[in-house]
Amino acid sequence: MKYKYDRKLFVAAAFALLFALLILMGSFSNIETPFLNTIIDLNDNWQISVNGNVFDSHNPSKTNIGVINEGDVVELTTTLPSISDYADPCLSFYAIHSLIEISIDDEVIYSFGHEAYEAGRTVPKTHTAIPLKREYGGKTLKISLTGAKASAFSGLSSFFIGERKDTFVGGIIVRRLSILSGIFLISLGFLLIILSPYLLFYHNNDTRLVFSGFISLFLGFYIMSYYGLIDLLIGNPTLNTICEYVSLYNIPTCILGYLMSVFSGKKKQLFRFMFITNLTLFFIIIILHISQAVRFTDFTMSLHTLAAIESSIAMYLIAKNLINKKTSSDKKFLLSDSIFLLGLSIFMIASLIDIVIYNYNKYFSAAGETNSDITITTIGALIFVSCLLISYLYYNIYSSNFETMQSHIVNLAYTDALTGLANRARCEQVMAILSEDRGTYTIVSLDLNKLKQVNDTLGHHEGDRLIVGFATILSECFWDANLIGRMGGDEFIVVMTDEHALNCTKRIHELYNIITEWNSKEQSFQYSTSYGYAYSYEVPNGLASEVYMLADSRMYEMKKEHRNDNRKEVENA
Repeated sequence: MKYKYDRKLFVAAAFALLFALLILMGSFSNIETPFLNTIIDLNDNWQISVNGNVFDSHNPSKTNIGVINEGDVVELTTTLPSISDYADPCLSFYAIHSLIEISIDDEVIYSFGHEAYEAGRTVPKTHTAIPLKREYGGKTLKISLTGAKASAFSGLSSFFIGERKDTFVGGIIVRRLSILSGIFLISLGFLLIILSPYLLFYHNNDTRLVFSGFISLFLGFYIMSYYGLIDLLIGNPTLNTICEYVSLYNIPTCILGYLMSVFSGKKKQLFRFMFITNLTLFFIIIILHISQAVRFTDFTMSLHTLAAIESSIAMYLIAKNLINKKTSSDKKFLLSDSIFLLGLSIFMIASLIDIVIYNYNKYFSAAGETNSDITITTIGALIFVSCLLISYLYYNIYSSNFETMQSHIVNLAYTDALTGLANRARCEQVMAILSEDRGTYTIVSLDLNKLKQVNDTLGHHEGDRLIVGFATILSECFWDANLIGRMGGDEFIVVMTDEHALNCTKRIHELYNIITEWNSKEQSFQYSTSYGYAYSYEVPNGLASEVYMLADSRMYEMKKEHRNDNRKEVENA
């Protein structure tokens, strides 16, 4: 079915993808800043050892130190160059789950992580910026990194000396893709979460937007915290570590929650089971971590395995669902699901590539975990969230159109085709509601006089015009009525409730005034009606249909009087 909102969908999709593209272009473009040239790269002339075993390599970032476990000690020693030209010199590097001790000529000037380690807490990743005195130039710098947990880290970061503000800005520039992407995803996540209660309460408890917001939020926090950017920006390594692992554990859970919102039946039950399982495991791990039984950083490999299994199940079910929709007559939301599957597939493939690269670097490469990045995952996350929003947008537009179409069908079922008034089925439905509510109301039964005569003498076309004109007169007179309907043929009904039902005689008088006005302009025929009305209190504890029957009987009495008057006029003539 060709959809009239395709153009809006295309514009929204193009905007989302263009925004992501601008982030990527800005991130990969070269940024030349003069102050970066003042930063000294200390990547040569080091003596490197692990547990006393000295390496031949003198470049930390190219030395394969292997996987450092708990208690393993990495020592790096070099002679500091002259730093007297710097006003506020500092040594900058990145460390993962390490106890850090730095000394100048065997005098300790900085330590990190020992208090947390001795208390049984997780030693976080940290962007270290150690202030140096300008007279340290030419002295021996010794850096000691001790593994704070099993498989604590592998690989060594680069070491830099420069002005504190320069090394800070340099770190931001180097990681600008991650920072821009993270800020974008976090901001988008918060925005979607803020908007979601409206859809949750007013659109059939739709939770897609809630989970879309949390997916974007957790992806943004994970990208930022993986590189230690939260620590870099606000100087809180513990918060950075918490954000990283909480995000990592909950990204798959939120995706399962989204799938739980999309599907129905047995698939929904399966995704709900996996969602609850993941959430339960997360809280169990948090409890174990708080009780210091185990650290939540120890479950990373288990999480990767569980996520791989759940991803395979999800991809299979989504693909199977799409195939079934393509081969069936029901293609509702097919494009929405296809866009979501495309984004999820790209994200999963990107994540899988980075997981493989990460594990290769950690266990086999000199670069190690310290120098691994998640650039591919970051790009995949931007594409995935864009597809997620486009998918939801298409679903929302289609749902609105579908609901409008359903409402239109219902209106057709309860609308008189000729007059546009409520038909008999709708009138009977309203009377059933009145019977249940037992409020105060008035029912007016009206009969359009001389319809058969007009049909026989002037034709059915004029008869239809008489019916439509009378319907317009009723709508003009009883403009505030709760119901104006055509029961069939020449029979009409008006229902008024509460204060509108109090003075029906006045309304009938207004009706005759309007009929007189219309008759003065009509040349082919004259409008005339018989009526009868009844109040709900006239039939105590009765049904609305009984009140209508009372009004109808009064209408027929009036109609009988009209016939007698007409007969007398004919006899006198």
